[in-house]
Amino acid sequence: MDSRSNKGIKTFLITSCKGGVGKSTVAANIAFSIAASGKRVLLVDCDFSNRSLDLILGYDENVFFDICDLVCGRATASKTVMQDHREERLNFIAAPHFKKDEFTPEEFKDAVMAAAQEFFCEYVFIDTPGALDGTLPLVAPAADAALIVTSHQPTTVRGAEKTGYQLEDLGVKEQYLIINRYDKKSVLEGTSPGLNWLIDRTHVPLIGVIPDSKDLEKAQISGKLAYEMRRDREKVREAFDETARRICGERITLMSYLPEKKRRKLLYS
Repeated sequence: MDSRSNKGIKTFLITSCKGGVGKSTVAANIAFSIAASGKRVLLVDCDFSNRSLDLILGYDENVFFDICDLVCGRATASKTVMQDHREERLNFIAAPHFKKDEFTPEEFKDAVMAAAQEFFCEYVFIDTPGALDGTLPLVAPAADAALIVTSHQPTTVRGAEKTGYQLEDLGVKEQYLIINRYDKKSVLEGTSPGLNWLIDRTHVPLIGVIPDSKDLEKAQISGKLAYEMRRDREKVREAFDETARRICGERITLMSYLPEKKRRKLLYS
């Protein structure tokens, strides 16, 4: 699945039709995990209505230029791209604080690809809004593949299914599912569906499962990522690292950090 575009850069949309599934949290931590593994990454916030990646990454007071400034030529990539203070291989472009400028999909793609090349990035992740607000058609032509984020609640699963169909219409055929805030306890108790049900319902291959963690929600309020958490750090970080490795083409067992018996029960419950 790690086939590259003509410029040697693999570009992913991170998206969902439903808000509140933790899409931006997933985007930040996946991008960090891949960068920490030794690959250069560009993370672009395209949530034009409610940017949050700058807060999650702890950059909120340091954003001077954004993706609109770059695409519209008001700032160069060297001024727009921010290097993460925790991991120098992670680069970030913020969304605008107010309303976005008008530009074409071609202008967006050219600007993002030029920035990725200038900073020698191997992967680009484009975070999009959790709503059908017209952003996907604008940014989809820049993407090789999509990561659709959902929880295991029926409403968000339906949103993931709808997102998949919309992405196909936009030409993004390569799609993968990430289940966020996965409550293993409710699955084992029989009050929530197992993973196979989610795969069958969305018709999208599953590439990652991120466990539910209230501590991660608290950590990101102060601009901290999974590896900086005080509690739950190992299980959540392992889940992000495993997902990142699968995105980069490694063939590893899903939820490899769990005992086999528990993995099978979570799959087939």
